[in-house]
Amino acid sequence: MATAAFDWDDRLFANRNKEYGAYFLRKNYVRHTFRALIIAIVAVGTAIAIPFVKAYIEAKLEGLNRTKKRQVITELMEPPPIDKKNEPPPPPIEQPPPPPQRAQIKFVPPQVVKEEEAKKEETIANIDTLMKVDPGTKDVEGDPNAIPEIGETEGTGKEPVEVVEEKDPDPMAFVAVEKEPQPVNIDDIKKRIGYPPLAKEAGIQGKVIVRVLVGKTGKYERHIVIRSPHKILTEAVEKELPNLEFTPGIQAGKPIKVWVTIPFDFQLR
Repeated sequence: MATAAFDWDDRLFANRNKEYGAYFLRKNYVRHTFRALIIAIVAVGTAIAIPFVKAYIEAKLEGLNRTKKRQVITELMEPPPIDKKNEPPPPPIEQPPPPPQRAQIKFVPPQVVKEEEAKKEETIANIDTLMKVDPGTKDVEGDPNAIPEIGETEGTGKEPVEVVEEKDPDPMAFVAVEKEPQPVNIDDIKKRIGYPPLAKEAGIQGKVIVRVLVGKTGKYERHIVIRSPHKILTEAVEKELPNLEFTPGIQAGKPIKVWVTIPFDFQLR
């Protein structure tokens, strides 16, 4: 004997109106729920897949556009030959203006002549004038602020430097200077020399005259004895000469080496 499947909905609505909406909703609940689940799964899957599908389609379209593009090479005609006969000359090169000339003053080296042969109109420029202008063979007006000309130079700057030692001036030659060296401690040197006892006992007296070479810084460099009455006095003077200090000699606004004469007088009283 067959048994019918037990239905809770029919059991619950056995004595009720089944035409009412509640029975219909309960009867179709499972089907509607399953359908809604399927729709939700499809919607979520579609939303996730749309960006990937869009990117895939764009990549395909971009690939198709690349294949459609063609490289067009335009062949240019050769330029016409240049007619060198009718070619215009190059523009002239503009030469820079010459630099301003520095002022010069005539410098005449002094010479020892007789008084009647000396030219009174020729004078030696002083140190203040030579600081503003350069010495030359004649007077030239110019810009005192111009850069002094040093003439053309040779070489590349890579040659080894050759040090040329400056020669000492001749002890007996006349050198014209604006300022002669002046001893600044001559009194102290004479006190140190004093009067040698042996010379005093022997009655030796007279002048010891020496020529001292004064360097550019005013320092003693060397000397020569011009005259001396006795060797004892000479040795006493030469012992203290290296301690002499001077103001430097000035020529054309610059210090120079120069010889000066210094006498040492020994007199018995």
